[in-house]
Amino acid sequence: MKIIIYFLLFLVPFATFAQDAAPKHTKHKHKTNKTAKAPVVPPWAAAHNYDATAHVYFPDYYTYYDPNRGGYVFWSNGKYTFTPALPPFLEKVDLSKSRIKILKGLSLDLQPEQNYPYYMQQFPADNTINNGMVPVPIPGNPAGN
Repeated sequence: MKIIIYFLLFLVPFATFAQDAAPKHTKHKHKTNKTAKAPVVPPWAAAHNYDATAHVYFPDYYTYYDPNRGGYVFWSNGKYTFTPALPPFLEKVDLSKSRIKILKGLSLDLQPEQNYPYYMQQFPADNTINNGMVPVPIPGNPAGN
């Protein structure tokens, strides 16, 4: 019995001290190194002071640049189509000299082509620039269905 008492008197406090001295593991949320998807800045951006933080509308070509999706949206075969590369009709166009409208008020989570009748009215195309080579969207069918 004396052994148990000595054990309790001497070893238990030591064990408690050892626990206090040990590093404590707290339940902190660890910071993760989530790398945010860097916006793709197209080659023509610098000429327009564009930083890939908003959608861009090329009114003379009825085409949008969507930085969230990282590419272009244009009218083709009766609907809007997305491509990460330049649409074929823009391959020989110097977009750094093209007329653009930066759509600052539109959330990057939205798709600008859903409101194309509005943009077509607000920023009419100069069809002498595109030589009639660009398909014109048909208002009233925003989803292209």
